[in-house]
Amino acid sequence: MKNILLICLVIVLFGMTNWAFAQSVEIESHKKCPLCSMYPARYPKFNCQIVFKDGGYEAFDSTIGLLVFLNFPDKTGLKLKPVAGVYFKDYLKGGWLEADKAYFVTGSDIRGPMGIQFLPVDSEQAAANLKKQANGKDVVHYKMIDRQYLINAAKAGQLHKMATKQVLK
Repeated sequence: MKNILLICLVIVLFGMTNWAFAQSVEIESHKKCPLCSMYPARYPKFNCQIVFKDGGYEAFDSTIGLLVFLNFPDKTGLKLKPVAGVYFKDYLKGGWLEADKAYFVTGSDIRGPMGIQFLPVDSEQAAANLKKQANGKDVVHYKMIDRQYLINAAKAGQLHKMATKQVLK
């Protein structure tokens, strides 16, 4: 009986540890973006992050940069570790938003630290409203953004220069 309880306790603790890693983290002021070497903490409205299963994380000052990092490791030359969670700052509300709940307004007049930006929000309705206000071109859910979507966006001039160069090389 004691062995069964011990095994259950280990499973619960291990599960809680993995769960803890799958949370957004406060971006440290010295943390650099792996793509552009800027400091995402300086741009709180635009920062986003990938939390890895090993407990580490990467921070970005551009949603587009994060999406390129995830979808083009072969072109960035950066190793992609197993991902526990992806988080964006909700452009309207400011809190962390889990990737699978994010809708993006693309092609808007609003610029971030890298220039052209995909603006993440927590609902399709919020995205539709922001699209109108910011003269956006499209509303797209996170799950729809893949390599081909980013290639098409680069060709349409909807990615910032660094991302376009990475995607189209």
